[in-house]
Amino acid sequence: YHIIAQRLQCRIFCCCPWRATVSVLKATCISTAMALFLEADDTPVHVPVRLPVPWGHVCGKAWGDPASDKPVLALHGYLDNAGSFDCLIPLLQKGLYVVSVDWPGHGLSSHRPKGSLYQSFLYIVDIKYIVDALKWEKFSILAHSMGGSVASWFAGALPDRVESMVLIESLGFVTETMEGIPKAMGRSLNSLDKLEEKAVRTYPNWDRVVDRVLEGHKTLDAKFDRSCAEIMAIRGAREVDGEYQFTRDVALKGPSLLRIPAELNAAFLASITCPTLVILGDESLIKAKTRTPAAIKNEKVKAVVVPGGHHMHMYNAEALHALVSSFLLTQVIPAGCSRL
Repeated sequence: YHIIAQRLQCRIFCCCPWRATVSVLKATCISTAMALFLEADDTPVHVPVRLPVPWGHVCGKAWGDPASDKPVLALHGYLDNAGSFDCLIPLLQKGLYVVSVDWPGHGLSSHRPKGSLYQSFLYIVDIKYIVDALKWEKFSILAHSMGGSVASWFAGALPDRVESMVLIESLGFVTETMEGIPKAMGRSLNSLDKLEEKAVRTYPNWDRVVDRVLEGHKTLDAKFDRSCAEIMAIRGAREVDGEYQFTRDVALKGPSLLRIPAELNAAFLASITCPTLVILGDESLIKAKTRTPAAIKNEKVKAVVVPGGHHMHMYNAEALHALVSSFLLTQVIPAGCSRL
């Protein structure tokens, strides 16, 4: 598809009457070429999704047949977007209908009203809005990082709505001691004025946007490469007056007012009743923390280890797709998987 991309790039660059840079066209054409390549290979191609919420809309992309009896909601991590799953979802077995969404304030979705704070656990409300708009009574979840944290609490709060979950590098929220919560809230309150001063940063060209995505993600996963960054940037940035800006809300960098006590997190995780698979990389960020299945008391939650780091689903989708497909379709972990 890179050859197709090069040809598309030349055609668009020569024919388009509007101003555009070769680097932006390259990223766009690679994405388009991937779709053409997949379509030619009889693999599902995504269609755009736009769902109403009280303050605007949630955008996303969908793969598969909407009439499927196996609907799956894909939820990305903090500061990522629906493109996070572009490498994995097309490889999943047929029979699944997967809708990957941009969280509010991310990607192409509406920002929350000015003055609102993005508290991680409040994204649970967004899941309810999304699945109600999709008219899904029961569904499965494929989630990464923060998406998995929110999903695990949603499944604990409304267990009858969730059929199964696959959580990549995630389970519950990072916690704080009861004694530390008031102090953390005080620090957050004192930093609110800095949030109002934040301005949207601009970048002179597309390559600098991709550079910034790469820099931010390398600190979480050394194997996150430039091709991953380009995929994330396609949906996460836009051109404005000849320069580039990220589409995400600057308020996402705001403070978290209420930290989660370990007891509360444990109660939600213990309330999960659906079969749940946690996939950790052998270079995982969270294995050293208390958010692995071994740290909670719920026999419904199982875990496996696969090669890779925090964003393994982007650069090592080949190692994940059979495992993810099997669990979402049958709730069975294939033989030969390395279990925790």
